[in-house]
Amino acid sequence: MGAPTGEDGLTRAVEFVLPSAGVIIAVALTKEFLGGAAAGLIYLLLWGVILFGIYTSATYWNISYTASFVVSGAVLWIITPGVISEMIHPVFGVIGSVMGLVFFMGMVVLLVRKAGLDDVLSEL
Repeated sequence: MGAPTGEDGLTRAVEFVLPSAGVIIAVALTKEFLGGAAAGLIYLLLWGVILFGIYTSATYWNISYTASFVVSGAVLWIITPGVISEMIHPVFGVIGSVMGLVFFMGMVVLLVRKAGLDDVLSEL
């Protein structure tokens, strides 16, 4: 298998933005049986696990794949409406959005380091 390309990164970003059916089902069932607060906590837990998994995988990606994921993922994250926010209390939705923003900032830092720009930027 060849090295991942920028197109592969774009595909991964689309997969990241599209809500996981498993997360939606878990949140919906938790809300139905345990209430809104528990559903919000389940959402945050699952969202955190997904973000952590992607970030740890990203340490092994090449630069073009990482750059494509960061750029397209950020754009899609900004323009895609959140389905989950209709199911849980808005506070949990805001916390989830902040988690996503911190994740993307971490991905940008990772990209800068992979590209070797951290040395250039530290000299400025």
